[in-house]
Amino acid sequence: MPLEVLVRFQSPGAKRADFAETRNVSARGMYFQTQAAIRTGQELECTLILPEKLTHAPGQMLVSCRGRVLRVTQPQPGRKLGVALEISGYDFSWPPGYGGVPGDGDT
Repeated sequence: MPLEVLVRFQSPGAKRADFAETRNVSARGMYFQTQAAIRTGQELECTLILPEKLTHAPGQMLVSCRGRVLRVTQPQPGRKLGVALEISGYDFSWPPGYGGVPGDGDT
């Protein structure tokens, strides 16, 4: 599904994180563009930052995932790398004070 949101990513155990913008996200993968140096086969930990207008939650929702880089598309001059990531697992985080399930009475 075409989805353009900010994503924070880093290699497991790395101290420095980078940012990118997604172009497509599905249950099994995502495609994003970045200027960071990424290699095919690299493992990444990512956090999608979903805005309130998308989730209808009272604040941003964070969706963490882990995956492996399947493909890196080299950019034209002045453009960003395209990265295809296969997702192996997700973790959904809700804003503080939000019950997590719309309509459950905690919102």
